[in-house]
Amino acid sequence: MWGTVAFTAGTWGNSGRVGRTVRRNGFLGVIFMALFTGTYVNKVDKKGRVSLPADFRAELPEDGQRLVYVYRSPKDQALEACDKAFMQRLADSVEELAMFSDDENDLSASIVGDARRQQMDETGRISLPPDFIAYAGIGERATFVGRGSRFQIWQPERFEEHARTARERARGRTLKLRRPEGM
Repeated sequence: MWGTVAFTAGTWGNSGRVGRTVRRNGFLGVIFMALFTGTYVNKVDKKGRVSLPADFRAELPEDGQRLVYVYRSPKDQALEACDKAFMQRLADSVEELAMFSDDENDLSASIVGDARRQQMDETGRISLPPDFIAYAGIGERATFVGRGSRFQIWQPERFEEHARTARERARGRTLKLRRPEGM
């Protein structure tokens, strides 16, 4: 599954972006996918509540489904978060693995089983679970890092070190862009 399919054209959040048209089961539909970009630092209150950056909030639907799924990163000492459409893609991808294989078991437990659904409140905040805060080492501030269809939440100083290392490794690398569908 690619994401949430709506059978009418529309826009996503306040971004004004129109979804991608796809054909599924003989029907044309529009897939709306969030695009999280940029890096932001926000305060975390004593209850673990933190405001999502305004640019991230704009990527979430306004139909009462303003929620994100948060899970501990299986790669970094940070949190990963995504919208419902991307979480469904993750779950579908894990389910394509051989049932009861080590890969399926590990990824299912560490991503799908670990994910916590967090509803955004009327002020744009989500609550980070205490065990997730401890895992990522988050204190009074959290760094939000856009990663395309998902975003990460880091302890600010830890992210700065990670970003420096990533930039050094990326120096001189090239990227082949994917062709737009239908070309």
